[in-house]
Amino acid sequence: MHHRTNSQRYAFTLLEMIVVIIVLGILSSMIIPRLTGTRGREFNLTVDRVADVVLMFAHRVSTSNKPSGLRFNTEAMQFELLQKFELEGERFWDIDPLAQPVVLPVWLDQESLAIFVNGELTDTSHWPITTTPGETRPLVEVILHWEDQNAVIKLASHAIGPTIWVDGSGVALLEPIDLDAEGRGREEW
Repeated sequence: MHHRTNSQRYAFTLLEMIVVIIVLGILSSMIIPRLTGTRGREFNLTVDRVADVVLMFAHRVSTSNKPSGLRFNTEAMQFELLQKFELEGERFWDIDPLAQPVVLPVWLDQESLAIFVNGELTDTSHWPITTTPGETRPLVEVILHWEDQNAVIKLASHAIGPTIWVDGSGVALLEPIDLDAEGRGREEW
């Protein structure tokens, strides 16, 4: 009588190993970019949100009868749109209820955001960039940088919204033209 031994395998075949390596490679190629690109996407989102606050500032200046202001609150690490309120004869600046402050990510430091007014670096932690209805708005530039990424959000005094330049690419700022001075006053728009 022959006894057959029940032979059990204790090893993987070469084909099984290749399949496992390919599956792990595919999974890692999907997961690793998601993990490493998170800060880059968060930086771009912060740039977009800061641009939205600058857009609201331009809107408030042109439509509101109350003074508006922009401030980078270094203590709270947030970029804020302010409005001047009056309560019981007291006037004070407070956060505009229609524009949520932009809280900078915790991995950005205070030097990551700079505000320029008419080309000069401005510290807004104690006094915001302000405009009064009916006055000409200054040129406002907000610069955000992190590692090798730079973003410039520029609001010209004549513009209704900001232009955004990220790492040197964006849309050029439109300059006002006096059509009459150029002899094009009768052209249709």
